[in-house]
Amino acid sequence: MWGPRASNSVKQHLASLEQHLEEENPILVDVVHSFRKLDRVGYRMGLLETDDSYAMAIPWWPLISILGTFSAGKSSFINHYLDFKVQRTGTQAVDDKFTVLSYSSDDQVRELPGIALNSDPRFPFYQMSEELDKVTSGEGAYLDSYLRLKTCPAPNLRGQILIDSPGFDADAQRTSTLRITDYIVHLSDLVLVLFDARHPEPGAMKDTLSHLVADAVRHRESSKFLYILNQMDA
Repeated sequence: MWGPRASNSVKQHLASLEQHLEEENPILVDVVHSFRKLDRVGYRMGLLETDDSYAMAIPWWPLISILGTFSAGKSSFINHYLDFKVQRTGTQAVDDKFTVLSYSSDDQVRELPGIALNSDPRFPFYQMSEELDKVTSGEGAYLDSYLRLKTCPAPNLRGQILIDSPGFDADAQRTSTLRITDYIVHLSDLVLVLFDARHPEPGAMKDTLSHLVADAVRHRESSKFLYILNQMDA
């Protein structure tokens, strides 16, 4: 008797996971095979639903988030680190979305809507629409307004995921943006918080600074925060 088996969606998710790991970190592919065996035990014992997998609860890629106010140098830092111009830069806010950056063997940068993140368990925003709906009913339908995915062939991006935050200067979206920021901070392995030393933020940005500094200091994993003052020489 074979017992319950994984649903087709789980099989597709695990196959996709193995494919990406094969490109970025092949040694972990065998670990996915072990999770498949553990899943079968969970299904037979009734501990796991057939549309779920223990492998989906594992953060397979280290997550590094780059947060900060506009003009802090976040996108410039990412372009320099990757040695690849993947993000737009400017002295004013040039992005109004969180950008999730993932490695791809394609020879160019490709951009996908936020819904691609919502349906892929590799990423920290898997089923994020449901989380947004819990806070504000119907907000999950606007996921594409807050998130996008970019894939890039930069070798330094292999084996990790970067998240570039928007400039936090759009008052209309700031509440939802800070809400997503809290979610990102919770999931991140490392949080880089950048500030432009030439432009101390006015009182209007007090809520942003509270999230990026005051609340972070009290975070139970405060050691994963690194604060960077850019343009100190100016």
